[in-house]
Amino acid sequence: MRILITGGKGMLGRDLQVALEGQADLFPLGHADCEITSPASLEKVFTEIKPQLVINCAAYTDVDGCERNVELAMSVNGRGAGNVARAAEMIAARVFHISTDYVFDGADRWDGRGTRPDDGTLQPYVETDATNTISMYAKSKLAGEQEVLAGGNPGGHLSIRTSWLYGASRVNFVDRVVEQALKGGPVKAVTDQISCLTWTRDLARGIAALIAQQSARPAAGILHMAGTGMSTRLENARHIVDWLLKNGRLAQPVELAGTTWVSLNLPAKRPTFSAMASARLTELGTEALPDWRASLDEYLSLRTQA
Repeated sequence: MRILITGGKGMLGRDLQVALEGQADLFPLGHADCEITSPASLEKVFTEIKPQLVINCAAYTDVDGCERNVELAMSVNGRGAGNVARAAEMIAARVFHISTDYVFDGADRWDGRGTRPDDGTLQPYVETDATNTISMYAKSKLAGEQEVLAGGNPGGHLSIRTSWLYGASRVNFVDRVVEQALKGGPVKAVTDQISCLTWTRDLARGIAALIAQQSARPAAGILHMAGTGMSTRLENARHIVDWLLKNGRLAQPVELAGTTWVSLNLPAKRPTFSAMASARLTELGTEALPDWRASLDEYLSLRTQA
């Protein structure tokens, strides 16, 4: 299979190259190679390469930046995603589009106040749940989903929603917590948002597994694929600090300070709750991604050895 990856030089794109090595002929393209806001650029590249599958990882992911640059957000995340799908349809290729948990607002699950309920009342969103967007980033990503899935490919395109990505090739929340802790703290993290922490390596492997069985069970529409288990950012930070202490990377505990998005008063609103689970992975023959704690332990082990 010939697979083209837009945004192929980014965090997920790099892990996809590793996960798909030997499984496909890969064409990872960066912004300079392929401009998704330009239908002509996409048509030229797709016609030359003739991929059978396009994985669209290209996105404008600055959540607060999207509030200040509305047209850019819609151009890349919304219309750009549609451009990828239309160009793919011209050569009868399918698209796996990477979307986000931010299409949910969490208002029907948790108001963000108090500690995270542990009584089983918090149920993650599944693919059939209604969306509600509260930021320009979310609106642009939902528009992208709709653009992609409105296409005319007989095999159908797939929009994969994921959440809270971290990985080795770009500074991320996990790396920032490690750096704060190693500098002696305090480590600050929000308490008024719950979702699923996801290692890009796990996501890439999940996508690779999905591709491997496409002839038997082709996937189209919406699919949730995120780390198993829900948490707040403060819970993530506490786990990181505990791991650093347990494994001798920290000589003594550091202060953990909870804060809130409300108090930070940033341009974009964040969903209070956007944890996702999949009602479709089993029927597609693909396993759920690992528990976020186990993945985080492995990532920290690899990161601190580097």
